[in-house]
Amino acid sequence: MADTLAGLRRSAGIALLATRMNVRSHLVHPGEVLLANVGALVQAVSGTAVLMLALSASGTVHGWTLAQWAVLTGFTMVARALWNAVFYGTLDIPDMVRTGELDHYLVRPASPLALILFSKVDTDVWIEIVIGTGLLAGALHLSGADVSGPVLAFIPPALAGSALVFAAMHLAVTALSFWLRQDAMLSMLIWRLDSFAQLPMSFYPVWLTAVFSTVVPFAFVGYYPCLYILGMTDSPFVWALPLVGALLFALAVLLWRRGIDRYSSTGS
Repeated sequence: MADTLAGLRRSAGIALLATRMNVRSHLVHPGEVLLANVGALVQAVSGTAVLMLALSASGTVHGWTLAQWAVLTGFTMVARALWNAVFYGTLDIPDMVRTGELDHYLVRPASPLALILFSKVDTDVWIEIVIGTGLLAGALHLSGADVSGPVLAFIPPALAGSALVFAAMHLAVTALSFWLRQDAMLSMLIWRLDSFAQLPMSFYPVWLTAVFSTVVPFAFVGYYPCLYILGMTDSPFVWALPLVGALLFALAVLLWRRGIDRYSSTGS
């Protein structure tokens, strides 16, 4: 047990050191960091405005008002940003496998996955967190939902669980590169499909809702948590939703480890 804890502390220390080095490398060119943040701000604001304007033209759609959809959009935006803040580096796994760059992580005295997680920092992710949090808070007020103590206590673990759902999907897809070798397009497809999580499942046909609740679990990112936040359900099972993200991520890590076991490098 003591050896395990010591190993975890060593891996965490090395990973955090890699993060600091990565951040410093970005700050060598502060102008680029500033432009990236301005671009992220414009994209986040314009994207949110377009979504809200689209729904406002129709008032209520499939039982969801503008304010309720804004709650879902804000919640999902924050969850995705939290995933982006920690797990962004996993998107490079297919390229690492194809080029053999993964070898550099396998010979270091730390968990390869932990090093990959901390090897890449998105310096403009805080923009999405701030805007998403503001949108979530403002929309909750306008929606008329009963923001009680239990609801407020539910939101942080629900966001963490939703971020892990994103992480699980992307890690599982990128881990397939150990078998497929050319799954970069599949990873990009999941990246593009992330926006489906910002729509209520009632917008989709029944069969697609079933897909988003099982095979590609976007429904667990925002829709199911927001049903409770908005007072659309009082089921006690919603408190198990954060555990879904943890379970899915654990399964994705198992897939990653299976891939590592069969990894044979490029031979170059």
